[in-house]
Amino acid sequence: MKPENTKDNLMKCTCGSCPLYSECNKSKMEGLFCARTISTCDMDNTKMCICGNCPIYSENDLSGGYFCINEIK
Repeated sequence: MKPENTKDNLMKCTCGSCPLYSECNKSKMEGLFCARTISTCDMDNTKMCICGNCPIYSENDLSGGYFCINEIK
């Protein structure tokens, strides 16, 4: 199930420390991709995704990764 797009979840979010997260994401204040939508920035999917290490991932029984590239429904 897709997590809620809340301030509490944003505070737990680890997107900002992800190797895929870029200056473009930062300038557009993109984050919490698992609760929002895919990035509007170009994302380098050859870099290691850390979605599985995020507390929101386990709290919401998520699977998969690269939510910045692959939107979850």
